[in-house]
Amino acid sequence: MLAWHEEGIDIDQAMLSLSTYVGHAMVTNTYWYLTAVPELMALAASKFESRMSPEVCHA
Repeated sequence: MLAWHEEGIDIDQAMLSLSTYVGHAMVTNTYWYLTAVPELMALAASKFESRMSPEVCHA
C-alpha cells in the first residue's frame, strides 16, 4: 500500500480490488489491516488531517 501511494495509485480503488481478491465481503475488513502497520496509519492520518478544515483542526 505504501508503494501504491508512492506511485500515485488511487488507494481506495486498489483496496477495493485487494478486498475482492482476498475474498472479503466488505472492504472495511481489508482496511482493518492498516492498523497493523504504523507507517500506513501515519499516512492515513496525514491524508485525513490535510482534508480537515482549519477550524476543526484548531478547535
